[in-house]
Amino acid sequence: MANFARTLNFTSANEDGETELAALKLKPADHVLCLTASGARPLDMLLGNPVQVTSIDINPAQNELLRLKIAAYRALDDEALHAYLGIAGSRHRLALHTQVARLLSPASREFWDARRRTVAGGVWHSGRWERVLRLGAAGTRMIRGRSLNLLFDAGTLEEQDRIWCTRFDDAVWHGAVRLLAQRWFWTKIIGEPGGAFLPVPTESQARLTGVFRRAAGSFFFRDSDFAALLFNGRHTREGALPLHVRAENIGTVRARLDRITIAEAGLANLSTAGLGAFDAFSLSDFGSYCGQAAYDACWRGIVSVARPGARYCERVFMNPVMPTAELAAAIALEDALSAALTRTDKAIVYDIRCGHLTPPA
Repeated sequence: MANFARTLNFTSANEDGETELAALKLKPADHVLCLTASGARPLDMLLGNPVQVTSIDINPAQNELLRLKIAAYRALDDEALHAYLGIAGSRHRLALHTQVARLLSPASREFWDARRRTVAGGVWHSGRWERVLRLGAAGTRMIRGRSLNLLFDAGTLEEQDRIWCTRFDDAVWHGAVRLLAQRWFWTKIIGEPGGAFLPVPTESQARLTGVFRRAAGSFFFRDSDFAALLFNGRHTREGALPLHVRAENIGTVRARLDRITIAEAGLANLSTAGLGAFDAFSLSDFGSYCGQAAYDACWRGIVSVARPGARYCERVFMNPVMPTAELAAAIALEDALSAALTRTDKAIVYDIRCGHLTPPA
């Protein structure tokens, strides 16, 4: 799995930017640190109007993807942007790429010249996770095609909840979840190193079935861009989309692109990375890839560059690791807001931990 840190693992978006912005409560003078991954997070952060967004990743391929997306925003109009990325259909992506590539550095152009097939197919759905979700969606559509239509067309949350309970929450679903709860499935089949840190299968299974039951009664699946990936295998212009590629937001994002700085760095070495101090941290589910020692090291790095009162938003997928007592005093968890955002987070599978930091003087 060494190539996980060198390849495109995430290329679309599987988190809810509205949750991040609600948790971080950004102000115009804020300097935000976030993890790059697909590039969705830093682009979403621009909609909170901070003065600067520093986006880091230990995987250089993910940073190159963000550079490509930034160039695409600058080079293309809104319709062409969707077509180039792969959200809308197009037979002319390589022609569009000629315009985008002019705005890339020589190193970035070389990176994408070696991946012209990926560009031609649309980078948006080309990542490891996107391929896995597309395969799963094809199987779901084959088994539950009519039920999926009913689920996405539900007129009320009560109706949607009933459809989920009667048509989805069954033996087939529980069997699929049992498979997803196995460490070997993640590490050997998907090639996802975070699988090594899963809890015992029964705990993982209970969590996954529970979060979908919760979501079915909390918001419409048709409004969730993650549900679109999970059940339909792709994003389209007509369906739910992440914040930064919604038609009403593209212009704002485009106007603020100069506020993004990209760096190859990890959370644990922030104290020596020379990136400055931060007022907000959008941390994704970094704990999914950590044992206790590595998790604590990441939090030490975060706290070391946090301004007093800096806000954070962390996502918890399957690994429920918590900071040790040594660190907990500096990491204030706002329980009520975290619980409320967990219920409404349209990425479905995460618990939200948010609050503020009180670094030692």
